[in-house]
Amino acid sequence: MKRMFRALLASLAIGLIASPALAVDEHAQKTLSEQYKDAKKTEVAFANLPTAAQNAIRTWAEGGEIKKVEQLTLKDGQIHYKAEIKKGKEKLQVAVTADGKTVARGEKID
Repeated sequence: MKRMFRALLASLAIGLIASPALAVDEHAQKTLSEQYKDAKKTEVAFANLPTAAQNAIRTWAEGGEIKKVEQLTLKDGQIHYKAEIKKGKEKLQVAVTADGKTVARGEKID
């Protein structure tokens, strides 16, 4: 019983010590939406995107039309590609990285 109590107490102490560091780091980061507002935006031709980004956007646009593509250069140097897609009456925006990873999607992502 004493062993279990000591382990619980040690875990609690470690958690209390680590919590302030985690909280500071969490608040220091901006949301993706905030990063997009601060990003440099340049309209680009779909054909000029990296192949992986093109494939990811094509997958999202399947059965629809890619209306516009922008390159978003974030303050930290990361590059995302945001596409506006129209599928019938539905409008969708999707953002992907150069390696094709989807980072955001929705009706309006910035």
